[in-house]
Amino acid sequence: MHFRFWALIIIVMLLVAVAGCAGGQSSVAPTPVPTKTLRPIFTATPAVPTPVPPTATPQIPPTATPEPTAAEPPTPEPPTAAPATATPQPASFTVTSATVNIRNGPGTNYVRIGQVRQGQTFEITGKNPAGDWWRFDYNGKIAWVIGRLVSANATGSVQVASDIPAPPPTARPQPTAKPATAQPTPPPAPPLRFALTGKSQLRLNTNDFVTVWCFVFNRSETALVPGTLRVTRDGAVIKEQAFTGGLESAHGDPGISGSEFLYNPGCKVEIQPAQDGNYSAYLIQGGQQASDVFNFNVSGTTNRTAIIEWKEK
Repeated sequence: MHFRFWALIIIVMLLVAVAGCAGGQSSVAPTPVPTKTLRPIFTATPAVPTPVPPTATPQIPPTATPEPTAAEPPTPEPPTAAPATATPQPASFTVTSATVNIRNGPGTNYVRIGQVRQGQTFEITGKNPAGDWWRFDYNGKIAWVIGRLVSANATGSVQVASDIPAPPPTARPQPTAKPATAQPTPPPAPPLRFALTGKSQLRLNTNDFVTVWCFVFNRSETALVPGTLRVTRDGAVIKEQAFTGGLESAHGDPGISGSEFLYNPGCKVEIQPAQDGNYSAYLIQGGQQASDVFNFNVSGTTNRTAIIEWKEK
C-alpha cells in the first residue's frame, strides 16, 4: 500500500513539471500527440491510526490503617529463689614447711616460743601492717608465724593486730678488737760460729762436784779463740765462765795413761755440790749463743766430768 501511494505522488509531480515547460513554447499549436488515456489508479488511503485514549492510571484505594490490637499483659515470671547465704570460712593457715619457728612477735628478732610442723592448721587472728606475718593462738598463747612458710586461706577480712609487741632492743655491736700491732720480725740469729768436733768425752768423777772443760780453736787449728762458757742444769743457767785464747794442758786421771787433754786457760767450770740432772754447755760471744750445744746427763758419779771440744766453722 505504501509503494502505490508514493508512486502516485511521483507521477503527479512529473505531470506538473511537464505542464510548466509547455507554457513557455510559441503560440504554434503543436500537433497533438495522441496520448493514452490514463486509467485512474485507485490507491487505498492509508488508514490513519485511531488515537488511543490515555489509559487512566488506576487509583490505589487507601489502605485502611489497622486499629492497634490491645497488648496482652505480660505473664509474670515466678520469683527466683534467693541463694542461701554461704557461711563465711574463718581465715586459717596450713604449715607447708617441715618445721617452722613461731615467735612472740612478727619478726625474726622476736623471741622464739615454739615450733609448728608441716600439715598443722591454725586459725588466723590478725596480721602485721606489712601482711607478711600471721597471728594465731598457740597453746593459749599469742604466737606469730612468717607467711612465706605457710599457706593462708580466706585472709581478706583479717585485720592488722592492735596488740603487736614492741620489738626487742637491738643488741649493741661489740667493739671490734683492734688487731695487734705487728711486731717487727726479729733479725735471724747469726749462724753459730763453732761446731762440736765429735771428740768430746764424759768421765766418771767421785768428787762432789761437776766439772766442765772446753777447748776452742779456729779453722787452722792454730790460734785459740776467747769467749764465755755457759752451763745450764734442767734449763736454768747455773754458771758462766770467761776464758782467753791461750792453751794449757790438763793432767788426766792419776794412773790412767793418755788421760791428759788440752783446754783454754780459764775455760773450766766447777759446780758444787754435784747434783743429778740434765746439763747443757755452749759458748757465748757478744751476748749471743755462738756454738752448738753439748748435752749430758749426770746421775750419781757418772758423767760428772765433761771435756768438750769446739772448732770454728
